[in-house]
Amino acid sequence: MDEKIIEMMNNMQEEQNQNARKSRVNKIAQQDMQKTLIKIKGEIIPFEEKNLLENKVKIPLPKTFTIMSPEMASLKYPSERRPELIYTNETASINMAFSHTQNPLNDTDMGAFKNSMVQILRQTQPLARWFEEGIRNVNGKNIGFCEFLAPSFDANIYNLLFFVELEGRALLCIFNCVEEEMKSWKPIARGIMDSLKITVDEKGDIRR
Repeated sequence: MDEKIIEMMNNMQEEQNQNARKSRVNKIAQQDMQKTLIKIKGEIIPFEEKNLLENKVKIPLPKTFTIMSPEMASLKYPSERRPELIYTNETASINMAFSHTQNPLNDTDMGAFKNSMVQILRQTQPLARWFEEGIRNVNGKNIGFCEFLAPSFDANIYNLLFFVELEGRALLCIFNCVEEEMKSWKPIARGIMDSLKITVDEKGDIRR
């Protein structure tokens, strides 16, 4: 019985340590996104808050990112159901995409929606290596998320998929980059997620 208690206490301590480490990573990323200049792999990259989807969404992105051309989007996302708005870096190795879907979603139903999304992704990405999934409250809105590393044609791709209710429908936000960029960009991607703001209220009016 003493051994079981000790083992349980050790497990609890390890879980607390893991949660503390995750909290530190998220806190660092969140602090970074409040800056206008962020150092990534020795390079200083300027960030700015973008107003998207008719000013209904605010999110920080690198100033150097540009909207991906339709031709490049058709190559990177062959499906006709590709995201409607994609920001990318110069080499298209780091991307941030947005799609305001027709899928109904209420803020209170985020848990069930997140579980459904994860189930679909696990079925369609059977070789993916999963990191984390969950629900966060960001600026008063529930945000579901999941992150994983999935094999592609010529590289492994890190994905952070997060989703939030916007005007009664699911807004899907997808950050992805090649595995070689993951170590540097993973905390930045989490910080981008933790900085998202929905600027339209339940009546459809833009918040000032």
